[in-house]
Amino acid sequence: MRRVINVTGMRMPPALTARTGPPSAVPSSPSVTGRARRVPAVLAAGAVLLAAACAPAGAERPFTPRGDAPTAGGPGASPGASGAPGALSVPQVREVEAAPGLTVSVEWPAGLDAAGQAMVQTFADGYVGSWRAVATQGEDTSYLTGIQDEAGRDAYTWVRGFVNRRQSATGTAKVYAVRVASVTGPGAEVDACVDESGIRVTEARTGRPISSQPAWTKPPKSVYLQVAALRRGDDGSWRVKAYMHAAYPHQRAKECRR
Repeated sequence: MRRVINVTGMRMPPALTARTGPPSAVPSSPSVTGRARRVPAVLAAGAVLLAAACAPAGAERPFTPRGDAPTAGGPGASPGASGAPGALSVPQVREVEAAPGLTVSVEWPAGLDAAGQAMVQTFADGYVGSWRAVATQGEDTSYLTGIQDEAGRDAYTWVRGFVNRRQSATGTAKVYAVRVASVTGPGAEVDACVDESGIRVTEARTGRPISSQPAWTKPPKSVYLQVAALRRGDDGSWRVKAYMHAAYPHQRAKECRR
């Protein structure tokens, strides 16, 4: 759903828009384009996102430190857990199965303390969980656990787009160059590069790829910078409040190309 979002009560730059899914993931209307987030400048975007993240929000679940988080499917792992390792000396790539035939490759950053690990875990869980919801045609709603407000509404709309079209997905999405860009009180910003060129949209019933794949699965639109505003609730848990993105041909999106 590509549109300008005012998350703090101030007018946002025209290039800053909400995004909660791949571009054109919900194509039924010209005004709907799925997970759209555009970043005109790091400082401007970060200030707006952190202001949104610091806004009051209700607590929803107990906090579990993620510095030594269990891998997905392991003892104590949450339904949306994306296999976060402990603090690393070098980045480490983890393959997380969102569903049979649908994988997310997450490059976990090095040098993060327990708080930073928790922030990145929340970011990754939301992304992996949204694909899990697509694969289950909306039956798995665990992706909503770690998101709220505008992010929750947009993510739900994105998933429903696949469900309404009776479509699913297969292949591999890559999340890399993840970093905690800033932390201000209970608010934080996490940035990451996303490459969805390995994703293929399929018919939900047969699993066959649709004849005409959407533009967001093809370069250069398949690669973008993802930005998430997080807030730590009174229970200590981090949750995503808003998403933004820098899409090609924005310079920040170009920097994500490998």
